Amino acid sequence: MVDSRLRALAVTRCVRSCDVRASRVLAASLALALVASACSTGGDTKAGSSASSTEGGRSVRLIAPLGLRRILRDERAARKDQPATSTSTTTTVPVPTTTTRPASPYAVARLQQTFVDPTRSSPARDGHAGAASRTIVTTIYYPAPPVDRAFPLVVFAHGYAIDAAAYAPLLEDLASGGYVVAAPDFPGTSTAYPGGADRSDSLQQPGDISFVITSMLDLSAAPGPLAGMVDPGAVGVSGQSDGGVTAAAAAYNTCCIDPRIRAATILTGGAFGFDGQWFPPGTPPVMFVHATADEVNPYSASTSMFAQAQSPKYLLTIDGGSHLEVYVDPPWEEHVANAMVAFFDLYLKGDQAAAGRLTTAGSQPGYTLQSG
Repeated sequence: MVDSRLRALAVTRCVRSCDVRASRVLAASLALALVASACSTGGDTKAGSSASSTEGGRSVRLIAPLGLRRILRDERAARKDQPATSTSTTTTVPVPTTTTRPASPYAVARLQQTFVDPTRSSPARDGHAGAASRTIVTTIYYPAPPVDRAFPLVVFAHGYAIDAAAYAPLLEDLASGGYVVAAPDFPGTSTAYPGGADRSDSLQQPGDISFVITSMLDLSAAPGPLAGMVDPGAVGVSGQSDGGVTAAAAAYNTCCIDPRIRAATILTGGAFGFDGQWFPPGTPPVMFVHATADEVNPYSASTSMFAQAQSPKYLLTIDGGSHLEVYVDPPWEEHVANAMVAFFDLYLKGDQAAAGRLTTAGSQPGYTLQSG
């Protein structure tokens, strides 16, 4: 299994290093597809809609064409305006009746690191010049105070036209469960940088995840606040919306598989946009999370991935809910974090007792868990 994944990574690296021109053509094709999509909808695509277009016979589906900042604002406003007696599918789900988090969670510290990949370029953004290198500002959440042990690493991919900081509650809760969490702001799609987001640069983001993994392992191997804190044999990824597509590509598509990834949680993501085979044999355990009333990305996106994925696999369903708010606001966020911790405890820490906690998380009011 490991050999097949290493071969896939070797092919990927060869393609990246030997066929740069082809990758640039692919990025340009995606950009043209986006323009075609905007034109086909009269340039009036709503922030909460999905769209697709075809370029050269290839279908490109867009989860959130105008970005997630507006989506989150609209979701919060809609919930605030709901009457207490509302029966809308986005009404707050019941508070879980049983805790699924291990006792004595860790306190969480935070630091920011800037990683620079000199082998790949950054795109220009609305008049702001690109660069020959690729600068990835990364926020790191980690257990504190330091202890004499290594923790699993989870790299989290944010969605389109938002920044990693928007997911801070989820990332802090994950770190408190005993994880070093690295949240990069992607050079082309994060709002942490000046200029408008460049959606075609999403194709480079699986490479960013791999570079951040390498950089985090290097940090752990050097003197400093993270010295010795990362277990190189326990690496996971996660992502939401287009970040879920990014994380899925890094773990489950032969275009971009990084064999160091041992488990992943994909939050309202999808399997599209990247050439290559999705979910080939030998890929790691996965948990998909999706709300049934997601107004942007249909619930079927995750049920389809669940059907394709290799075992062991899980699908955590949120009854009602929305596209983004369920991952960053109460009462959903904490419960999603608990389920993620249980899943990663099982597959990154080898804690067999976590299987029971994961089952409990999926049997709370407003949630269901499928496995296969």
